[in-house]
Order: sequence, then C-alpha cells, then structure tokens
Amino acid sequence: MSAWRVAVLAALVLVAVVAIVTAREVAIGRGEIAMADAASAKSDWAEAIAHARAAAEALVPGSPWPERGWQRLEAIGHDAEARGDDDTALLAYGAMRAAAMATKGPGSGWHRRRDQADEGLARVAASRRDPTGPHVTAEAMLDAMRSEETPATWMLVTLAAAALAMIGGLARLAWLGEDAARARVAQGVAAVGFVAYAVVALAS
Repeated sequence: MSAWRVAVLAALVLVAVVAIVTAREVAIGRGEIAMADAASAKSDWAEAIAHARAAAEALVPGSPWPERGWQRLEAIGHDAEARGDDDTALLAYGAMRAAAMATKGPGSGWHRRRDQADEGLARVAASRRDPTGPHVTAEAMLDAMRSEETPATWMLVTLAAAALAMIGGLARLAWLGEDAARARVAQGVAAVGFVAYAVVALAS
C-alpha cells in the first residue's frame, strides 16, 4: 500500500473517531441538562448541580450543552445566594470551579469560568462570619484560590511529546545529510513538534 493511501486511511480513521466522540459528548450534554432541569424543578439542588457540572464538562466544539451547564450552575449559585442558602451556593460555585479545571485547554474559556467561580466562592465564604474568629475578606479568599497552580497532565504530556518530536526530527536531519526526501519528513516532524510546543506554552 502506498504512503498516500496509508495517509488517506489514517485521516479517515481519525475523522471517524472524532465524529463518534463528538456525537457521544453531545448526547451526554443533552441528557445531563435534561436531568439537571428535572432536579431543579424538584428543588433537588445537589442533584441539579451534579448534572449541570457533567454537562459543562461534556466539552466538544459546536455543542451548546456545556455553555448551558455553566449557565445552570451560575443561576443555581446566584439564586442560592439570594435566598441565603450558602451551602448550595458554595456547592454550585465549587462545581463551576471543578468543571473549569477539568476542561482546561486552548479555546475552552476555562480561565474566565474559574474566575467567576472563585469570585462566587469568595463572596459566599466571606459573608459567613464567625463571631469568634477573624473576618476573612473576599479579596483575601480570591488571593488564596488564585495561587500558582501546577500544569495540567495533558499539558505536561503534550510538551514532552513535542520536545521529543523536535529532538527526534533534528537528530534525524543530522543523520540523513543529503537524503532530501527523508530530510523533508524529518523537517516536518521537527516543525510539528515546535508548533505544538509553542501552542501549549502560549495556552498555559
């Protein structure tokens, strides 16, 4: 089988896998939103929050359900704050933060969602004053939550793979010398590694 046919077959397999994963995540998001709404109608806030978080984490390009999951979590948190239900508000904002960290990646908007969750958590926690202890301000809570975080596992793995691709491609170039056809492949591998490394570094 020629290299061209192998490349076409690999591309078709990749497209099929992406389509299957996308369809699955869309179905999960749709179902979780339906269950979140049903639980909210019964004022079962813990159940509603769990399903809304699952929808927010079912992230694939083009799916509307993750955004609706975020909206449900934010609404539950705000409504709980308004009626003085601090426990539910903390649970909702905590779920928002967990979902943001679970969906870290380029273009996911996780930074903005995490900041929204942190603000909600800090606001509610600061309002729960303990008369026997010191009062913690919302600003202090935010500073504590926004301390330096370790890189996500996917980021470390991608950086390592990109570095290996660059090193391997450059070593292959040095070894091949004048073999132009193979040198182009090595150049391509090194270039892909460099681009992947740059993208992940910028996204961090």
